[in-house]
Amino acid sequence: MGEIGLELDRLIRILENPPSVLRPAILPDFFLDHFVVTEKIEDFVDGLIQLASQGGGNLLGSFQFIRPGGNTVNTASALLKMGLDPLMVITTDEYGASMLKALVDSDLDLSHVHTDGALSATVSIEGEYQGRHVNLMVSDSGSAAKFTINDLTEEDITAIKNCGLVALLNLNHNTAGVEFVTDLFSQLEGNNITKLIDTGDPSARPNMVQDLTDKVLAQKIVDVIGVNENEVCWFAWALDKRNERWREQISHPEHWIKAGKYVSTETGVRVDLHTPYFAASILADEITCTPTFEVIPKITLGAGDTWNAGNIFGILHELEPLDRLVLANSAAALYVSSRNTNHPYLEEIIRFLKNPPRLSHIGTKLLKSDCK
Repeated sequence: MGEIGLELDRLIRILENPPSVLRPAILPDFFLDHFVVTEKIEDFVDGLIQLASQGGGNLLGSFQFIRPGGNTVNTASALLKMGLDPLMVITTDEYGASMLKALVDSDLDLSHVHTDGALSATVSIEGEYQGRHVNLMVSDSGSAAKFTINDLTEEDITAIKNCGLVALLNLNHNTAGVEFVTDLFSQLEGNNITKLIDTGDPSARPNMVQDLTDKVLAQKIVDVIGVNENEVCWFAWALDKRNERWREQISHPEHWIKAGKYVSTETGVRVDLHTPYFAASILADEITCTPTFEVIPKITLGAGDTWNAGNIFGILHELEPLDRLVLANSAAALYVSSRNTNHPYLEEIIRFLKNPPRLSHIGTKLLKSDCK
């Protein structure tokens, strides 16, 4: 595996005996996820249209299951499997809380789950479209639609201030997301806490992207932003006076690192970028990147959350940037190749790294010019 192969022994040694670290805090969403797994998206849609044309009916032939979801719960669950004790603060209703308790690992801390809200739910349709595995989400945002600093108790705030990292996720659903980020992170100034955000897909809320860019990223109140290829191009668009050329780059992988570099250079925020072909950690001109591992994806919903969990683990353990990216890529590869959305234990990641699959050919080719 070339240079990356030479680095794996160091990472494996650290993972085999990781030091104790402060717990991460993850906020604020829980979704009940209903997966509908099909083969070809086109055939699935054609089947639905046929049913609609005849006035209704039942479309058979898909594989379906229910899992606890939402960026917060997925990320916290993945961190738990890696041996950390995440603080998870979410709001749902009584039914959602009972479903959450039944579906997650019994060791996951649910002491900061509030039940005075509404259930959030997503149907994720998974299948192949134009040679790529995709997931199409249909969501009811529930309590994730508006989560503010007022939804946190004094006990929540105290617990958060005792953490080593705070991650605010799924901001695209939250109509008060920008205010929530600024209100909470302003209370954490001087606490030596790493502050991370991940918006989720921003395409339905371009004004939120602009506000987050102007009021959060440009004001340097966040340390790290986790993004995929879609999200990083949206932020570049917002920073560059809504220059449409950036959004046009979403389908051009050779420009994704350029977008990340532009966002980081303009804001001073570190951009941690995950894509199907490679991952990169970008702080202005300092760029570390590595191809992803080639595995056969069975599920994609939640892959970014699992990647974020590996990245957060690496941040808390102060791993070298390359080690952090390889760890996050490994966790995500194991997750997407698991048919039942199982997050990997740290021991499974170690075994994976001792006998890794080959690196993405496309990613390796893309990084030849962007990552030295």
